[in-house]
Amino acid sequence: MNVLKIVMLSTLLALLSACGESGTPRERVESNLSKLVKACSDKGGDYSGAAGLVVYSGSDRDRKYKDLALAEGEDRSVLNKTCYQLSQLMNGKKSYTLMKFEEEPESEGTWYVQTVKFDGDKTAQLAFLDIKGTMALGDID
Repeated sequence: MNVLKIVMLSTLLALLSACGESGTPRERVESNLSKLVKACSDKGGDYSGAAGLVVYSGSDRDRKYKDLALAEGEDRSVLNKTCYQLSQLMNGKKSYTLMKFEEEPESEGTWYVQTVKFDGDKTAQLAFLDIKGTMALGDID
């Protein structure tokens, strides 16, 4: 009987973890932004830590704004471009202040836009999409 309980509990935990991130859209954006800041501040330019946190925006129309960028092939250039933009805003620092948060419905889905103020008074709007249960960065304005 104990084995059955363990199997059932393990199955439940596996199902819950497969459902994606938990929390409100705002909390999920904040969490993944923190992960992106860390991944994109790599001094060596290895942005593979951002894989799975950035929206694919390459040439494959079937995947564009519907999939997550990986750390290989054409996807790597998507990661590099996004992380380069973010690292330019960070200017060598990892500190930032969260400002306004908005939700904007568009053809790709709902964009979750977080306005962020970086050190040096640089402000940007970082737009995230919920892709396969992950709040992924898709645009920087």
